[in-house]
Amino acid sequence: MKKYFTVAAIAVGVVVGFCAGLLVPRLGMLSVHAQTTKAPATKAPAKKEPVASAAEFKSHVIHYPDLPPVELVEGSNSRLVAGEQSMISFLKMDANSYFAPHRHHQEQIMTVLEGECDEIIEGKLYHVKKGDVIVLPSNIEHGAYIGPQDVQVIDVFGEVRSDYLLKMMQKMADMNTKK
Repeated sequence: MKKYFTVAAIAVGVVVGFCAGLLVPRLGMLSVHAQTTKAPATKAPAKKEPVASAAEFKSHVIHYPDLPPVELVEGSNSRLVAGEQSMISFLKMDANSYFAPHRHHQEQIMTVLEGECDEIIEGKLYHVKKGDVIVLPSNIEHGAYIGPQDVQVIDVFGEVRSDYLLKMMQKMADMNTKK
């Protein structure tokens, strides 16, 4: 009998602990992520990390408006940043332009920052506007009709697009030969 009581007590403890774990963060009493923990407003941090040198800053930070725009298709120019495994495109699509349907193996997540357009996804139109996020899985056909105003988006690619990387390198080479 004592064995069953011990097992039941442990089971009740687990259930209560689980429920409390779900409830406490919702009540705002305890942060479940270290990133969201804030220092008390009255106390300054005891120690602050040293400031990065200019060279260190330059090795990690890019001011994307300083990047040259690269024409992806007529009427669509992007400032591209590529890492080792992913790529981001700060894209401006001109008013009344067309981005022909295409597909690529990289997953793409597009966030509309300004304007609106009719996104073509697998032959259907999706009217998207500022604040909308479109998730485009690998190899899905997509394109866009741009209306009477420019559209600005951020495209994040799960892998570096070699075709965009090539266009970026060609743009840089062109800029260097003009100097």
